[in-house]
Amino acid sequence: MEQLKVLFVDDDINLGHFVTTILETDYNYKVHFQNTLLGIDSIVETLAPDIIILDVEIGKENGMDKAQDIIAKYPQIPLLFVSSHTEDDFITKGISIGGNAYLPKPLSIPVLVSYIQRFALKTSLPQIIELANYQLNLSTNKFFYKKQLIKKLSPFEKNALAVLMEHPNEIVTKEQLAEKLWNHSLETHNSASLNNILSKLRDLFKDNSSLKIRNIRGVGYMMNS
Repeated sequence: MEQLKVLFVDDDINLGHFVTTILETDYNYKVHFQNTLLGIDSIVETLAPDIIILDVEIGKENGMDKAQDIIAKYPQIPLLFVSSHTEDDFITKGISIGGNAYLPKPLSIPVLVSYIQRFALKTSLPQIIELANYQLNLSTNKFFYKKQLIKKLSPFEKNALAVLMEHPNEIVTKEQLAEKLWNHSLETHNSASLNNILSKLRDLFKDNSSLKIRNIRGVGYMMNS
C-alpha cells in the first residue's frame, strides 16, 4: 500500500521532529515537516499531501490566513489545525474557515493519528470524475480524454471544472463557483478571474462536440453533455 503523505507545518522544531519520527516509524506515514510557511504553496503543489497539519501561529505568521488560501486552492486536502490557543474564538474560526479539526497542544499522538485516519485515508485513493469519455483526476489536477492527457490544470481550473462535471446539464451559478474557488461570495475583483478561468476551460472542449461549457448570461455556466 502506498504511504500516506502528511505535510506538517509548525514553528516548534523539536515537536516537529518528534511527531515526524513517530508517524514515520510507528505508522509508516511519509511526513514532510517544515517550521515556516516559506514556499508552502509550491510544496503543497509538488507533494500533493493526503492531509495537512498546520499550526495556528508560525513565528510571527498567521497560519489561519494561509490555511484559507490553501483550502480555497485545494479543497480536497483535509487540514487539521494544532495550537496552544484553546480559546473558543480560535477554535470556531479554525473550523469556520474549513479546517477539519482543531487539536490543542500538547498534542496527543493517538488522537492526532485518529484524526489523520478519519480524514486522510478517505482521500488517499485517486479521486476521478468521469463524464463522456473525459476524466478529471482531482489528486493530480490532470485532465484526460479517452485516457490521453489533455492538460495539467491549475488548482482553480481543476476546482471549477470539477463542479461543472459533477453537475452536467445543470446551471452552476457564478456564486457557487466563487464559493468553491475562493471560499467566499463573488466579488468585483474575482469576476474577471472567474471569466478567465472559464474561458480556458471552454478551450479544452473546442475540438470535441460531446461536451461544451455554455455561458448562461448573467447567471452562470452549464456543462452540456
